Amino acid sequence: MDNLPRLAAAPSESLVAVHGVITRVSRDVYPRTLTISDETGSVIVEVPGSAIGGLVVNNGQAHLTGTRATAVGLRVDGDHVTASNIDLDAAPLTVAGLITAVGNASTSAALPAASLLALPAGR
Repeated sequence: MDNLPRLAAAPSESLVAVHGVITRVSRDVYPRTLTISDETGSVIVEVPGSAIGGLVVNNGQAHLTGTRATAVGLRVDGDHVTASNIDLDAAPLTVAGLITAVGNASTSAALPAASLLALPAGR
């Protein structure tokens, strides 16, 4: 999905989407930090409990390593994102799908509930 090149090109604090496989999970640290990897490398995603889908990540009961995930949130720097939304077991997205998800989330357009990609109110 070319996460690292897209993040490097995105302005600071812009809305971005990251898709890949969770390869590392912080333990006993909240909010949890996930490492989401694709063929271009790894992105660090902090998942606050207030993120849509964040309670599943932070409650420690789900097996996360090896799970596919899509996170939408604010780009902190070239390889760090603070998630506002995370969807576990997400099907791989096409580039067009990522563009649509970020575009819809940034305009607060309605999205299917299963996608968990709409930004929460007040963001």
